[in-house]
Amino acid sequence: MKELIIKVDNQDIHLSPKLTVPIQQTNIPIEHCKFRSNEDIFWKVELLDYNPDTKCWKIKVVDYFTNDIKNFDRQKSTREVERIAFEPFDWLKFEPHLTNYQKIKLLDVLHNHDADRFFSEEPTEKTVPAFSVANFSNQTFEDNLPQGQHNPTAFIPTERQPIIEIHRVEFTVYFSDAYFMLGYVTFSKNIKEVGDKVDFKIKNDYILAEFENIRSWFAKKLKTKKFKVNATITTTDGKVTEVNATSPQIAMIDAELIDSIRYQRTIALTKSPRVSETDKSLFTAEEIFGEMETDDIEGNVFSQNEQDIISFLLDNNKTRNRNQLEYLSGSKQAENSKLRFTLHPNFGFLFFIEGKENNHFVWELLNSHATYIWSIDKSEKEIELQYKRIEASVNTIRDSGREQYKRAYRQNHHDNDLVFCVIEHDNITSNFVDGFVKWKLKLNEKIT
Repeated sequence: MKELIIKVDNQDIHLSPKLTVPIQQTNIPIEHCKFRSNEDIFWKVELLDYNPDTKCWKIKVVDYFTNDIKNFDRQKSTREVERIAFEPFDWLKFEPHLTNYQKIKLLDVLHNHDADRFFSEEPTEKTVPAFSVANFSNQTFEDNLPQGQHNPTAFIPTERQPIIEIHRVEFTVYFSDAYFMLGYVTFSKNIKEVGDKVDFKIKNDYILAEFENIRSWFAKKLKTKKFKVNATITTTDGKVTEVNATSPQIAMIDAELIDSIRYQRTIALTKSPRVSETDKSLFTAEEIFGEMETDDIEGNVFSQNEQDIISFLLDNNKTRNRNQLEYLSGSKQAENSKLRFTLHPNFGFLFFIEGKENNHFVWELLNSHATYIWSIDKSEKEIELQYKRIEASVNTIRDSGREQYKRAYRQNHHDNDLVFCVIEHDNITSNFVDGFVKWKLKLNEKIT
């Protein structure tokens, strides 16, 4: 019994590192199955017979998972081989090496596997000999020829065109498994049709790398946690050489959808923020988006400044104290100072107004019924320390409530180092009395 080691892939049967027979010149039904491309497949086979007319070896696989491949590099011979006829395969051992096949159809083909017919019949088309092969001893092929003779056709490789295949696949991907980059979305996916993981890229010029921090907002806006993918994958000799992919959901990301997300994120600030630091109550525009209750990193993705945020929020005509907020942000807020925001007990704005002798910190909650004002002597502390002092007062209100804070202040139990007052929003919705005018007069009296 003569045995040798062969290597199998989707293009060739390798009888040594340099000697191959195209797999189309075997009776392996390659049109119905593919071998796994992410592993080296070595079989130990037994040479049963050789047909000199068809230059065909009849072979039986005796070990489908051999690890003893030390002789593979040294296998030499002189007989020309153009075809290989495999005896019927052991399905339970053959199947683990396969990918991308229809089991019922493939089993039917293998059941009608006729090695003797393939071994003896003339091929329909004459092919160039793949190489010369014979006894598969460890001798060179010259050792098997009469002295002084050489086989000029030995080891002539077959010239063949590369095998190019196109696979069209459809699948879905979770937004949480994709990555937003500049001008495209990217992700990886195991594709059984090619037996490997494939990297995909879906282009969209509206997408920015910063959107990686707000992926869940796109899922929320598109009302789906997953997006569909239609892809075309080209393989050359079993290797992925080209990938094209599109997605109807990713294509829907345009300027209008992005603007709507910008708006919704701003509105969401007023609903369900978290508190990452218990002693922090005042936030700048750069900080506040990091306090949102989502699974994303968030942050000020759209580079919104304080005025952008307040404009978005006041765009709703139902805002109860719209006039007060517009007046404070437009006419009174100091130009060189950033507006601060509060999240608890309600969403609000802390305006900074510079008077002649005092700095005034005006706290106006969204849709509130009153304006809170703290005044500090300009010379008393640096401005950032004054903000810290006011933040401590806001923390007290957050923890104990507004009414209790006002009562404690009146009784000299709290913040007696500050000047504090409240202006109620009287008649703010009246059609007969202009409550805003009265409010504005009282405010200007306090901040001179």
